[in-house]
Amino acid sequence: MPKKIITEKTLPLALHELDKWKGKLTWDSFASCLAKVLGEEKISRHTLLSYPALVEAFNDRKKALKDKKEETGEPDITLEVALKEIATLKAKVERLEKQNNALLEQFVRWQHNLYAMPGVDMRRLNLDKPLTGVNRRE
Repeated sequence: MPKKIITEKTLPLALHELDKWKGKLTWDSFASCLAKVLGEEKISRHTLLSYPALVEAFNDRKKALKDKKEETGEPDITLEVALKEIATLKAKVERLEKQNNALLEQFVRWQHNLYAMPGVDMRRLNLDKPLTGVNRRE
């Protein structure tokens, strides 16, 4: 069985690397950078292409980099660091807002499908009730 490189723990690291990416973005350059971050010898682009969340974030970031106009002039070194951090955070916020909207749309779709099912009483479902805790140690 092949080694699983992108897991629930490593996906946020991969997305963070995309959020802070500067310059030309290619699958091969991203794969080699991500391999260094994750401590892997090598990651192929085909491996990365098998993760839909990563492909979507990659395409969004590539488009954002293409649309962004390069600034002229040399800013102050502390200002440069702050600008990089701001750009990283803006990219992350944009990605998370898009992900949040997709999840909200999915919830509304599920709610509509439940409402359309015959014999489902929406009052008894109590969609606002929180989930009960599960003790897995027993």
